[in-house]
Amino acid sequence: MVKIKQENFLFIIANTAWYQKRYWQSSPNTLALLTAILKKEGYTVRLIDANLENLDENQLKVRIKAENPDYVLVSGMTLEYKECVHKTFELTKEVSPHTITILGGIYPTLSINVATLDPHLDYIIRSEGEERLPDLLREIHGKKEFDKVDGLAYRKPGESNFTINPVVKRAKNLDLFPIPDYSNFDMDKYLNVNQKYTQNFYFKRLPVGQLMTSRGCYYKCAFCSSARIYGNEVIFRSPQHVLSEIDMLVKNYGIKELNIVDDNILIDRKKFMELLQGLIDRKYDLQWKNNNMAVWLMDEEILEKMKQSGCYQITLSIESGSPHSLKLMKKPVVLENTYPIIKKIKELGIELCCRFIIGYPGETWDDIRQTFRYAEEIDVDAVLFSIATPLPNTELYELAVAEKLLPSDFSFENPKYYGFGKGLITTNEFTPSELEILRAFEWDRINFKTEAKKKKYCEMFGINLDELEVWRKGTRRNFGIDVEAANLLSDVNEKKENTAEVSTKTAQ
Repeated sequence: MVKIKQENFLFIIANTAWYQKRYWQSSPNTLALLTAILKKEGYTVRLIDANLENLDENQLKVRIKAENPDYVLVSGMTLEYKECVHKTFELTKEVSPHTITILGGIYPTLSINVATLDPHLDYIIRSEGEERLPDLLREIHGKKEFDKVDGLAYRKPGESNFTINPVVKRAKNLDLFPIPDYSNFDMDKYLNVNQKYTQNFYFKRLPVGQLMTSRGCYYKCAFCSSARIYGNEVIFRSPQHVLSEIDMLVKNYGIKELNIVDDNILIDRKKFMELLQGLIDRKYDLQWKNNNMAVWLMDEEILEKMKQSGCYQITLSIESGSPHSLKLMKKPVVLENTYPIIKKIKELGIELCCRFIIGYPGETWDDIRQTFRYAEEIDVDAVLFSIATPLPNTELYELAVAEKLLPSDFSFENPKYYGFGKGLITTNEFTPSELEILRAFEWDRINFKTEAKKKKYCEMFGINLDELEVWRKGTRRNFGIDVEAANLLSDVNEKKENTAEVSTKTAQ
């Protein structure tokens, strides 16, 4: 790549607390991977984490001006936080008009027609950025043939509207990408963050590292956007490549726990078993958990090997206790096959959380009640219920629009419709308010039958019994839509002085 001078590339992590006051601290591993790639291309790479540092708008402007970057890139993780992302670009252009602004991430990949409304944006990269970002930079310094950059949105000279290139290509060999470079990150803070009120991001032992071993999804669950982001093919890193990253995290940062965030880590059984054996052979003082695993791909041998390798918690997204609802959702779960798997997980002493969705179009009220009966019957450590939420570019959204099931003023640009605890869909069988009430009270009834279950729930979600009672009361009175105890910005500010615990909002 030919450049006149060494250019400065600035990553900014937007402050999630600016608008909805919902603090969400995500792992920087994707930005660390892009850091390694850009450094290899000869760029100087810097980072401002307005989220972790809780910078206000003026503080961020001062920091951007001091950096005087040639490029600013912000990754938009979800539509829910788009306001803080676009405000970051506005502030960038205010203090540094010459800076080239680039948006990437899941949000613009799924909601490009919303993202392109921002007048402060120069380029938008959809889908994977590891190859597209260098391709864009080469064209900026070369022939400026932006139509050749896969998945790029850009403005032609003299035009105000974006031209949007289709997403065609996908990364084929994840082992060709370098190990993430965390040298620009204050890893003592990132690796020692616990987020209360959410079992996915509350950890037993710190420091904790996060990684992903695969991308894509074979399955076609109607509510999910994963295949729209990465495609229907699953691509894996080799066990050796993953283990080399784990080796780095243990050696350089002394991690005691791993959070593996793949949805489909079990699809390639051979690779998964090799990875587990590699963890066992290394004899690290390390334990791990996964955010979502496919119950239909589990068996006793896999579970025993997981336990031996340090797995202490599993989350299963079973989604429904009704075969009819599972068929509507296109979820490949056979309920009778889940019982022996759940029994084995309990026997091994692995914590178990199960997730469910209610309010899918076509469900009957009896289907929904059947889900709660099943969730109660399996008697696991925690059950979580979401209301079917139409995400951009999903089959669920297309169905809800076609059948006119959404509010007349529904728009992905309207923040009042964000969140998995809000009902949006109305059918002849249920209304949003009915789902919200039912969800809130059944979550309480099933999870907190005994003192032992209360204590276990608290342990998994990083709270004490007093905090649990406040949470339960808030959920009863607000139907889980906005529980103040799990959403206090003052708590976030206080905890940022000591990042061992960070409070966050959650939908049960």
